[in-house]
Amino acid sequence: MKKIFLALFLILFFNGTTFADSYYFKTCKLSSVVIGDYVINFDKNVIEVTLQTTDGKVQTYSDKIKSIKQDKVISEKIKSQKGENIYFQYFLNSKSKTVTKLQYNREGGVDMDVFKLTQKRESNCDDVKADWNENKLKKIEKNKEQKNISEAQKKLKKEQSALMVCKGKDDTNWTNCKGKRKSKSGLLYSGLFKNGKIIKGTSLYPGGAKYIGEFKDGKPHGYGTFIWTNGEKYYGEWKNGKSHGTGTKIWKDGRKYSGAFNNDKLHGEGTLFYPDGEKYVGEFINGKRHGEGTFTYSDGTAYIGKFVEGKEKGVGECVNKEGASVACEDRKDTQAKSFSGKDTRTISIAAKKRVRISQYENNSKKGKKIMDKLKQDFEIKATALCASKGNYNVLEKKIEVLEIDETPSYGLETVVRLGIEGVVECI
Repeated sequence: MKKIFLALFLILFFNGTTFADSYYFKTCKLSSVVIGDYVINFDKNVIEVTLQTTDGKVQTYSDKIKSIKQDKVISEKIKSQKGENIYFQYFLNSKSKTVTKLQYNREGGVDMDVFKLTQKRESNCDDVKADWNENKLKKIEKNKEQKNISEAQKKLKKEQSALMVCKGKDDTNWTNCKGKRKSKSGLLYSGLFKNGKIIKGTSLYPGGAKYIGEFKDGKPHGYGTFIWTNGEKYYGEWKNGKSHGTGTKIWKDGRKYSGAFNNDKLHGEGTLFYPDGEKYVGEFINGKRHGEGTFTYSDGTAYIGKFVEGKEKGVGECVNKEGASVACEDRKDTQAKSFSGKDTRTISIAAKKRVRISQYENNSKKGKKIMDKLKQDFEIKATALCASKGNYNVLEKKIEVLEIDETPSYGLETVVRLGIEGVVECI
């Protein structure tokens, strides 16, 4: 049995090294008996994982990538086999050469599920290759889009080359032939005609816009690509002249959306990329973020929860740069803020006593007492820092978990150290 596992491991290892541009975190010491290798496959948008035990057993699987930064790759949340409501997620960090694994409990709320962090484990990796270029990845994706459009044009030309040229001036009689026709509105059609109507080809619009694909009654219908004069483009499914079904839209300001469309609007499941690196993955209704979704900011923080008419609504999950998460009600808990131009003071206070994680999450008497003490200490510190001016405004204030101890010296339950951080403006 050991030989079988070893052979499988060697096959996986040598196959993995054949990639010209492979990136990886290898020989990661996950425990005293398990070593992990994480190979990042940008083409498939997955992390290929190989776990090997000291007795030679090997386990392999792949996990979807949630986000990619210049020095960090974050996986999607993955359902654990440990229990029905247990999930985990890991963060590959090239700067620290670590793999950080977070474990969550999913708890049902009034109108949505909330994931609460229960465990955190950080492991060091001996061999890391993570010199990918974020801008280069975007350029590769853009080249793929251009290649898809070019291949569609070549396929169309190949189909038309096998057909005879349409004959006669009466185009209503054109069928199973290739031809060109100009409509009364100025559209120039070129392509395959059947029963007097174009069914596949190109249409040039008076303003310079262009459509390549399938038609019905002279309108885009089926699959095709539309390119506007300002450089914006859409490629995907169409219905009666409207983007409808699955497709991708790219705007001139750099935004890009891939997902479901309905009557020319973002509608259903999809991903919206912003030019500054922000990203939303989730549900849309009539062009707006609406339903369950994740909004990731350019600094790596994120809000996970419910959206209503484009805005966060209700209790969700806020994820900081390190990957730790807490229940929250507002995305401002995750954003990096700039207070330039103001007379500001930063405050950071750690609680002296630790608390069991259940006491913190359930807002128990002890947990509430520690949080109340932190708030009181924050006010005292702010008053002292701004004593020369006499008063202050709170610009930012939040309580968060600073430390997690999974093996406390007393008891079996994980304990946490809470802290309060914020910024005040002296006035």
